[in-house]
Amino acid sequence: MQKKNRHPKKSVAPVAEKIPLVSVIIPMFNSERYIADGLDSLLAQTFQNFEVVVVDDCSTDNSVEVVESFSERFGRRLHVLKLPKNSGTPNAPRNVGIQFARGKYIAFLDSDDLYYTKTALEELAALAEEHQADVVHTDTFFMANDKPGNFSPADLIICQRQKLPPLSAPTFETPDLAQRIRQWVNRGYNWEPFTMFCKRDFLIAKQIYFPEMLNDGDRLFSFRLLCLTEKFLRVPNVIYIFRQRADSVSHKKFPTPEQHFNKWFHVLRDGINEFERIMASVDFFDKRPDYHYAVLNFFAQEMFWQLSPHNLRLPLFAFDDMLKKEFSSDDAPLAAYMFNTLNIYRLQIMELQQELNALKQSR
Repeated sequence: MQKKNRHPKKSVAPVAEKIPLVSVIIPMFNSERYIADGLDSLLAQTFQNFEVVVVDDCSTDNSVEVVESFSERFGRRLHVLKLPKNSGTPNAPRNVGIQFARGKYIAFLDSDDLYYTKTALEELAALAEEHQADVVHTDTFFMANDKPGNFSPADLIICQRQKLPPLSAPTFETPDLAQRIRQWVNRGYNWEPFTMFCKRDFLIAKQIYFPEMLNDGDRLFSFRLLCLTEKFLRVPNVIYIFRQRADSVSHKKFPTPEQHFNKWFHVLRDGINEFERIMASVDFFDKRPDYHYAVLNFFAQEMFWQLSPHNLRLPLFAFDDMLKKEFSSDDAPLAAYMFNTLNIYRLQIMELQQELNALKQSR
């Protein structure tokens, strides 16, 4: 007769998986040549309480296979998500990553041109926790030339794109939105996502996301952060390595001027609509229409450079034809404004080139 076990074995509750402090989001498309370097820089971190969320935008090369080969080294901290169809920009993958992430903080890393220094996440997490910041904004970063593999100190130069005075210590940005906007339109801040280390709950609560535009989603994301963040901490830490690549999306050449025009014209139109949505949700802009139009004018001027007839290498009559295709008769004043403004740009560029040629000949 079998004896009953007087001391039944206690059931053991499953060990809860540790929630990471930081989620590193990497949008990816056809990055098989470079993605391993970025992942290696994450494995080398002095701070290891993080997860990696790679969101693949339907790569057609071996990018996914390269990332999955790192699974064992990251343990359960590496997640690979695959979008059902290609979005054409890193914006949609970043939004998917934010929703999936579990970390208290979100860090952004690109798959083909960004790396961390060894102490990057340790420094960012410590700064965010110490100051209880919603956003930690890095003013400076390292710039390197296109070179796969590890970088030596000789390869790196410190780059500061924003035009605010350099910092010597972490500093909360002014809560005065008027001053922030003035500094933003004067290029006072970086707007690359990798310079923004964000509290995830803050992003979700404020519905801060990347607009799904062909280009310039970074600029709109940073603008939304500036408008909605009270605890915006600027820091002098230099922790990112940005590789300047000649074949990046921003340097993409279009087969025809018409295709180039079509892309940037739609970026202009979609961007203005998105800026309008952001400013409609912030009371400040109702009371200060001058700042409202300053923002729109700044963005338009940035886009006009991409659209200028000189940049497109187009005769003016061809440029005029393309404008007429995009605008209806009701939009004639706007079309005229664009044509005149862009033609002024063209003339200014021609004058500068003539001055440069004269200087070369005088030497």
